[in-house]
Amino acid sequence: MVSTLTPRAIERLAIRRFTDTGRSWAKAPAATRSTWLADVEPIIRAEHGIALDAVWHGGGWQAPGQTDLFDVSEVA
Repeated sequence: MVSTLTPRAIERLAIRRFTDTGRSWAKAPAATRSTWLADVEPIIRAEHGIALDAVWHGGGWQAPGQTDLFDVSEVA
């Protein structure tokens, strides 16, 4: 399964999980928010089948260092 979950959507899910615990995201110190995002992002990625080293590029998740693929017959 290839996930179309964007980086911003991952962040929104992490924030929702934080507020679901009864805490206020807006009132949380920046260090708390940063730590929460760092801890929860790998969990959300795993739940949606997104590799931890995958990078968001061109509207989708790609392996790091992967170049865009194209149809060779269109080049000729």
